[in-house]
Amino acid sequence: MRYSIISKGLTPAQIEVEAKRIGARNITKTMLLGQLFCELDDGQVRRLSQVPGLQVKPVKEFRTEQLLMQAAVPPAESVSDVFNLLRSYFSPPLTGSGLTVAVLDSGVRKTHESLKAKVIYEVNFTDSPGAGDVFGHGTQVAFCACGGMHGGKAGASPGGSVMNIKVINDEGMGTDETIALGIDEVCKMALKARTQGLYPTDEMYPNVINLSLGAPDDGDPDNPVRVACRKAIDDYGLDVIAAGGNFGPKMTTVTVPACDPEVIAVGGILTLGDIAVWEKSSRGPTVQGETKPDFVIWGTDVEMASEKADDQYVTKSGTSFAAPLLSGLTGLLWESGRRAYGEAWYFRWTDAREFAPYFCTKPQDAAVKKDNAYGFGLPAMGTMLGQIAAPVSGPEQMTEMFPMLMMMSMMAGMMGV
Repeated sequence: MRYSIISKGLTPAQIEVEAKRIGARNITKTMLLGQLFCELDDGQVRRLSQVPGLQVKPVKEFRTEQLLMQAAVPPAESVSDVFNLLRSYFSPPLTGSGLTVAVLDSGVRKTHESLKAKVIYEVNFTDSPGAGDVFGHGTQVAFCACGGMHGGKAGASPGGSVMNIKVINDEGMGTDETIALGIDEVCKMALKARTQGLYPTDEMYPNVINLSLGAPDDGDPDNPVRVACRKAIDDYGLDVIAAGGNFGPKMTTVTVPACDPEVIAVGGILTLGDIAVWEKSSRGPTVQGETKPDFVIWGTDVEMASEKADDQYVTKSGTSFAAPLLSGLTGLLWESGRRAYGEAWYFRWTDAREFAPYFCTKPQDAAVKKDNAYGFGLPAMGTMLGQIAAPVSGPEQMTEMFPMLMMMSMMAGMMGV
């Protein structure tokens, strides 16, 4: 049976020594995250579990199919229409340029007309051949985040780039191991970009990890995927955005890794019209008692690229697609801030959560504070349709959080689209 070994104080080299000492087989390891995966029998598990500083856990499955709901009819007014309008109100129009989203999913059909030249890096950690999308999920997720404009259809940030990190195989299944290896790869790319002196706007500098996948929350903070997510956030400055799950309206159904306090969990609301949480969108609290999700965005009847042909599109529902819309929105907020405050201005949802009550909107009957259906609410984008406020000159501008506070102040008056 395959197990993950997580360090609780030992170095990666020490973990490997201990694993080899008891005869572990078929060892793979992350380079930066301090995790190792191997085959062990029951006796080896017992001996390795007695080593101080190690935790040994069976490898678990993660799936995307549980976050995939097929819709029958394309909506008359689409999410693409809303984002097209949002971008066009700026002069020149916003595109989300400079954003790179690492899509950890089932692969991407990079020849699709809306994704041509979008995939700037790809790697496959599954047992399926190639990094293409046979299962039919990663292509849709990539489109929602950064799909280019074609026939009036586009993702949230059509000027953004995609790193195709295949961690879900052609049957729609991944594991702790494939996902942790994928996160480790993105961290390596971020470290390489930083070491080379690249700006965060360089296409080879990943900014966001999108995880439209999940497994049941068992309340274990040392779950290998949760550990990997936290390291990516804390040590490499990446936003990790994850689908909350499609198991509502039952409470305590937010999945791993969205259940982790540091991960940005995204729930789904009905597309357009009044803000109303989608019935199937998973609810908190988590098993550990955390209030989740963090944000909600449109998750029903979303039109997106199909993996079947280069000119085909499909309409689907699920928090799998709400998550990349939020990932893509990162690019628009970041680009508009850079225009006002210069290239050094950076936007992270991880930091923005501190101000979320001031720039999110909810139905009047929802809790004012963060709740277990809407989280903080829908990031309200109405006033983004106007020109962003001109930057303030003077010494205040040098204060690190000043641009963020100005942006939050601007967003505080937004009404939901």
